[in-house]
Amino acid sequence: MHFSGRALYTVGLLLIACGIVRADDTAVPETNPYSGDPKAIKEGKDWYNNACHLCHGSRANGETARGGRAADLRVFNRGFRAYVETVKKGRNTTGLAYAMPAWGGVLDDQTIYQIGAYLETLAIDGANWKEGKAPETQ
Repeated sequence: MHFSGRALYTVGLLLIACGIVRADDTAVPETNPYSGDPKAIKEGKDWYNNACHLCHGSRANGETARGGRAADLRVFNRGFRAYVETVKKGRNTTGLAYAMPAWGGVLDDQTIYQIGAYLETLAIDGANWKEGKAPETQ
């Protein structure tokens, strides 16, 4: 069964808003255990295309067909743990078109890590997907 990104997004927001699901607070590893894993990267790409591209664009550059502007995930520089926390709990960033909704009750850890493994393959200069490195910009 294949769901559109919009359908997953809508269902996720409804479940969170109704309090039916909440973010999972399990321990997050310092680095992505799926980093560089071809199967996980493929799965992550499929999930990204279903759940994330609507807001972050098909190239994860934050530019969407709707004309909105979201975070450019190719230059994510806050490390893997911050990525997982952002996906699970959401984030409101000044200057961007939309707030990032919390997906912790919709996507399990494995799926979030797989999406992260895919996004790592799109990283450009200035990105930081590892913990412990001081990012140049916040």
